[in-house]
Amino acid sequence: MTYVASLAAARDAARFGEKTAALAALSTVPGVRVPPGFAISADYFRTFIEASLPQAQWPERLVAGPEAERREDKLLIVRSTLARAPLPEAGWKEIVAAFERLDAPMVAVRSSSLSEDTRRAAGAGVFSTVLGVRDRQALERAVRAVFERLFDERALSYLARLSAREPPAMALLVQRVVDATSAGVLFTEDPVRRAAGTMRVEATLGLGSTIVDGVVAPDQWVLSREDGSIVSESLADKRVVARLQPAGGTKLEELASSTRVPSLDHEQLHELAGAARAVERALGGKRDVEFAFEGRTLWIVQARPIVEAHDLDDARSRWVWSNVNVGEALPGVATPLTWSIAAAFSDHGFRKAFGALGCTVPENVELVGRFDGRIYLNLTHFLSIAAQVPALDPRQLLEFGGGGGVDEVVSQIQKGSWASFLLRVPAITARFVAENAALDERVESFERDATSFRARFGDVSFGALTRAELAIELERVEAMLDRTGALMLTCASGALSSVVLARTMLRATARHDAEHLERALLSGNAELESALPGIALAHIAAGLARDPEARAMIESTTPDALAVEGLPDGPTRRSLEAFLGAYGFRAPREAELSTPRWREDPSTVFAALRAHAQGGALPLARVEAQIHGRERAETEWLASLASPLRPLARRVLARARKFLKRRERMRAHVTEVLGYFRSIALEVSRRLARFEPECGDDGAFFLDIDEVREFLRGGVADVATLVRGRRAEHLRNLAKPDPPNSFVGAPPIVSGARDAGSRRRMTGIGASAGRVRGPVRVLREPRDGATLRPGEILVVPVADVGWTPLFLTAAGVITDLGGALSHASLVAREYGVPTVVNVDGASRALRDGELVEIDGHQGTVDRLERDAIEEGRAAP
Repeated sequence: MTYVASLAAARDAARFGEKTAALAALSTVPGVRVPPGFAISADYFRTFIEASLPQAQWPERLVAGPEAERREDKLLIVRSTLARAPLPEAGWKEIVAAFERLDAPMVAVRSSSLSEDTRRAAGAGVFSTVLGVRDRQALERAVRAVFERLFDERALSYLARLSAREPPAMALLVQRVVDATSAGVLFTEDPVRRAAGTMRVEATLGLGSTIVDGVVAPDQWVLSREDGSIVSESLADKRVVARLQPAGGTKLEELASSTRVPSLDHEQLHELAGAARAVERALGGKRDVEFAFEGRTLWIVQARPIVEAHDLDDARSRWVWSNVNVGEALPGVATPLTWSIAAAFSDHGFRKAFGALGCTVPENVELVGRFDGRIYLNLTHFLSIAAQVPALDPRQLLEFGGGGGVDEVVSQIQKGSWASFLLRVPAITARFVAENAALDERVESFERDATSFRARFGDVSFGALTRAELAIELERVEAMLDRTGALMLTCASGALSSVVLARTMLRATARHDAEHLERALLSGNAELESALPGIALAHIAAGLARDPEARAMIESTTPDALAVEGLPDGPTRRSLEAFLGAYGFRAPREAELSTPRWREDPSTVFAALRAHAQGGALPLARVEAQIHGRERAETEWLASLASPLRPLARRVLARARKFLKRRERMRAHVTEVLGYFRSIALEVSRRLARFEPECGDDGAFFLDIDEVREFLRGGVADVATLVRGRRAEHLRNLAKPDPPNSFVGAPPIVSGARDAGSRRRMTGIGASAGRVRGPVRVLREPRDGATLRPGEILVVPVADVGWTPLFLTAAGVITDLGGALSHASLVAREYGVPTVVNVDGASRALRDGELVEIDGHQGTVDRLERDAIEEGRAAP
């Protein structure tokens, strides 16, 4: 039997695999260059394993057998057996002869499994490629490595899911290595957005392995299929590059300085698009094309089919998605661990809330989803379920939470029947009474238990625990999240219902000024949990005048170089120690588990402290003014009511304030529990790194919660490959521009340079009343808050509690995301800072120093001519 064929002759996919067969077909296509090489048929692999392993360990037996036989501890024995077994001599002589005939300085030995690169499954990242092979000894090591890779848990689990009829087998492709100056992948159709008439390119400098391994984020382009012209472009910072080494293998080299120079120029992109069209014509169907440029020469190194996902059906194509509310809680790209916890938490919470209202929630309904790594809420499903309660106004719900696509969603919703709803009212009422019975006592009991849990958790020495003991700690934290989340949901539902009740009463009694009056009456609550950190920092800043040595150090040192223990002993240091003891679990993007908490990285705290110090007494004066404003508004409103209505009005206001305060308090508890998850994830990461150094010090964040549990039970095969692939996907998502805040069906292709254009007026949701003018200060990270000056308008993409200490310094606040009842909006009202949220694209459109006027009552942002500022910095 002949085991080897030239690449051009290796067109039989049943012997050489779809990967090799596709490249064989392309090797004779005009305008397409494929690196020369030869193929080794799957028969050689079968001969090897049948001579080396008992039948019970043949891959088809392992795939068809019980999962326990595919556990990593057993597969290590199989791979050890193969490592000691001789390669079949007859076939090996053929392989060596072909290698010598190829006469290439270096080759790549690539998997070409009979189960990869098919239309059913790509197998990307499951099997192996070995680069930089120079001699016979390295060739043998590479062949063995690729063969043995089929016998790991991830590969065999993948094959088991495919349920292939034929026995698994591994063919090999040996090709001259392209010494790439740039490399990447082109999708002839965007696999996520399916945008007609476009292709997507991801590339980087040097070898493409840095993209696959997650070492770098790629440059990205969207090209016209018709002529290869650029539709959009997003360039990534490039700090390292992978290159071939003269002695064989590859090496990561650090660039002298990071660069955003594009890895491909326009001419190369145009040539690449033409080659991709030729690939499609030759092979048929949409393709995922891997390429490498060697100088100006383009090589095609792979052309697998894009695995077909189901096209959007008619109903799905009309779904409206928004991240305006959920995106404030979890902004940006979420790590896999965070997503796995947040998605389950959100889905469970929504179902429980709807159930409390007597709504039927379909079992498989999709309430939350992910696009380019960002979390989105399915407004169509959310509001369709809410419509089972006829009294709920979808427009009002969207206003509370924020979100676009209102008209599109409302047009899809069929209002529920009042008759049907009224029949459910007794059960709903009974459930509501049971849920809220003795709520004060439940909250007090929880507070005691949370304090005990915090103390016990703080005493745990994680490094001394066994895996089993650490798994028990994880179970305890998960149980605590379930309890905390359930109570938070009760408080949040109470807050929503009580605010709706207060709004209804205000509209009935103060029709023309109800909105403004609502904000005044429901602010000025100095004990609101999410407002306390900023107020505490303002008090510490006010005391800096009495601690000149600490003040000098804070003002002369960059925030990221400061540490509380490095401050001179005195009132400022002691106050900051107490502050971090009380609020150190908070952070910007605090729902993202990979984000360091304030106690780990206090740079945001020091940045806010410096900004407060520049503002003098203004921050605290604002808070006092809000309290007095609330008291004055309440007195005037009650005086305008008929005497019999006043006791009811007081109870309605007291209930709304109480539940808003409770909601924020329980939200803080949820954040603290997420910090417990982070502590365990950091310990798991340390253990992963000892087991697989390639996982790094954050490997656990690239596993989902089930995989973390499995690791602690001793499972999860080839965890380094899993982490590497997830990290690569995470980096790719980070490099992509944010999709729109709201969209229909699937997110459109977005240019990294998109902004709000030349609009003179931008609109959003008025979150905190007041009109103010001032220069813009756009910040991406709270740690840059030391650059914020009194009188400036703070503009941020999204603001959670980790941002809010900076609000007290700003003259006004603008955010891209948010709703009227979002945490940032509540804090802004407590601080008396004019604020407009949900201004789509504001942080991209506005520039530092640009003059704007914001109206926190009307929800408008006006871009001013430079001399308009002289008319006055602020208006009441």
